[in-house]
Amino acid sequence: MKLPYESKQLLEPIPPILVAAQKFAGAEGLHFFGVSNLNVSRDFQWYQEWIDESRNGTMEWMKNHLKIRENPELLLANAQAALSFGFPYSLGDRWSLGSDDGPRIAQYARLKDYHKFLRLKLERVKRALEQHLSPAIFDWRITVDSAPLLERAIVANSGGAFVGKNTCIIHAEKGSFFLLGEILTSKEFHIPEKISAESRHTPRTKNGGCGTCKRCQVHCPTGALDEDYRIDARKCLSYWTIEHRGEIPLEYWPWISRYMFGCDICQLVCPYNRPGHPSPEAQSLEKIKSTPDLIAMILMDQRQYEELFGGTPMTRAKRSGLRRNALIAAIVTKDPRLDLHLERLKLDDDPVIRGTVLASISYFNK
Repeated sequence: MKLPYESKQLLEPIPPILVAAQKFAGAEGLHFFGVSNLNVSRDFQWYQEWIDESRNGTMEWMKNHLKIRENPELLLANAQAALSFGFPYSLGDRWSLGSDDGPRIAQYARLKDYHKFLRLKLERVKRALEQHLSPAIFDWRITVDSAPLLERAIVANSGGAFVGKNTCIIHAEKGSFFLLGEILTSKEFHIPEKISAESRHTPRTKNGGCGTCKRCQVHCPTGALDEDYRIDARKCLSYWTIEHRGEIPLEYWPWISRYMFGCDICQLVCPYNRPGHPSPEAQSLEKIKSTPDLIAMILMDQRQYEELFGGTPMTRAKRSGLRRNALIAAIVTKDPRLDLHLERLKLDDDPVIRGTVLASISYFNK
């Protein structure tokens, strides 16, 4: 992978620290996107508009810490720049949603807790950089979904990748299946202005950009990508199956039989993710089954829930959400085993389960 600085248009020598960063990242199975300043004012304006339009749904936490989101230097005293990295996690899924393909789990959620292993990798990169820069002393802070940072803006500003119409970070050669992490630092960098690219409305070039392509929008089953470069969480399958607490509107039920946790469709159809080979880095990690038994999930108690999904991103939906999703998938696919448990589920301790069973009558009568 080339550094963002490696361009015929840029005649300045590549700073040795960035060459070192790429080397250390590669040793950890990470892709080094580059270095950027912390000016995200343009992206914050878009973010604020997105919040004002209530496109965040019930995710109220996205309204928190707006001053930090606008000024990421508040996360670290004397912060000057951010080094951004990506861990490739593709498990090789293809765009084919036949009757024997579901219900799926989004690929990132099949890995054991990525927050922990990605942070450990960035810790090792940081230590290697500190030794490389010795005896100079700088402050550092690692973030892996652990701070209110507009990280896609940070990555896009590095010039190493761009934000696509599906709102994912996309690398022109490696696609979009990346888990992101950043190292904020008080070290000053000379950042050529040319590598700071627009992170929206990008023309299609050999270095990336969506151009006129709308595959992600056309194939989004619920219309969540109704506007270029903006997602409406209130229509997104990932939102309903992961973040939402409570019953799910009937209009989304058919697609939960295809994706019961998260959704990869807008990435799988993206031309930058062809041909969809599994990532060797992700293949070496511990994973859960991609299609756990629906009835077992519906009936699982707290102990079984922790045994099956503890230490994975799937705990984000909590036991109630996973049981609800599995129940909807079983209802839509008409799993014959479900009939044996419906009377019991009508009296379940969880009101979401009881409500979902009741809603199934309306689903089949609509």
